[in-house]
Amino acid sequence: MWNWEQGRLEYFQFDELRKIAKFGRDVDLRHANRTELASAVGLPFYPDDPTYRPWRNYARLFQIAMIAIPAKGGSDSELTVVGNRLAQDGKVTTDEYLHFLAQATSAPSPALSTWDHSCKLRYPLLFVLRFLLARATQGFVHTTISQVVSAYKTSGFVGDESETEFLAILNVGKVSKSGARQANESIKVLAQLSYLTATTDTITVSLAASDAARLFCDLKPIGGTPRRDRAMEIVRRAELFESACAEMSFDFPASIVGVVGEAGFGTTGEAISEATEEAGIGFDEGARVRRTHLTIERNQMIRERFFAENPSPDCDFCGADTSQRYPWVSRLLEVHHLLPLCSGARTSSNGTVLEDLVANCPTCHRAVHRYYDHWLRKRSRLDFSDAKEAKNAYNEAKHTHHEVLG
Repeated sequence: MWNWEQGRLEYFQFDELRKIAKFGRDVDLRHANRTELASAVGLPFYPDDPTYRPWRNYARLFQIAMIAIPAKGGSDSELTVVGNRLAQDGKVTTDEYLHFLAQATSAPSPALSTWDHSCKLRYPLLFVLRFLLARATQGFVHTTISQVVSAYKTSGFVGDESETEFLAILNVGKVSKSGARQANESIKVLAQLSYLTATTDTITVSLAASDAARLFCDLKPIGGTPRRDRAMEIVRRAELFESACAEMSFDFPASIVGVVGEAGFGTTGEAISEATEEAGIGFDEGARVRRTHLTIERNQMIRERFFAENPSPDCDFCGADTSQRYPWVSRLLEVHHLLPLCSGARTSSNGTVLEDLVANCPTCHRAVHRYYDHWLRKRSRLDFSDAKEAKNAYNEAKHTHHEVLG
């Protein structure tokens, strides 16, 4: 198995990590007051004791997430390159962060006392993604978590093996779940990726085989010579974030056709270009955060699960009963994701959380996205600061729409 910060799944949600990084940008996490940190992030940070600094109980989490490390030669802490990027709204997407985390997380880990820079490293999270993607290339889009854990345990793979080698282990049997809780929780963290969906015990890949194959080839362990010092090794890895992201493509053309154009951001990107130029943001950067948002909304398994649990034909935005208006169409509604554009779907121990989704008719869905462009351009922003702000913007658009209609 592999080590993870067990029982902290809610703290590893992308939006919460962004809040931790923002707080750490202004306040040294090593000296942070529990009440202030809990208030800023919205999580409890136990124990509830004003004399007990959160760093004592959560330092490993901050380091596994590659947000902060103990400062060299002192009693302070400092943000890594990754932490500083997470602290800036819209500068890092869920897909960029989690793909990098998978490529940079090793066993043993420099975040843990068992770190040994001289031993052979394995990359368990990278193995997980490549195993899932290899299976998807063969049409096996559903994989049980116990099957992933068993394949890692029995194969002895590092994570950088060839597609042929991975294909040879695709159908390993299940193993006992005993002792696999940490692995289970780390896989649920990865399930925030835009093309994945999780249930209690299964992960689903919503990618066409060709896109899964290309992504499989893009993923590889980060390079370089490991450092003896644990904190400096985390720093070394974090400094590879930009180059690792630059080498990866998060376009999935065979899975999601015209993803930007279909959703109200302009058929040739003109709406994104206009919004981002006025905000002083490059087109590619503006399109990047929206692409993650739209990939989630077109994740087929998320759509199926959402509509299975929410069968109403009514548009959440305008209230229209689409089954009455368009009786010849079985399902006209689309899924709208209420979190910041750069954020993936949340996960819990039960799998992908659907509470941050609503159903919109196509016209209203496009209008909401256009409203987001307007809202962000007006404030010279690339993305919303957190879930609360994103949901407020949606409700503002909805309220304005109802006011216009009287």
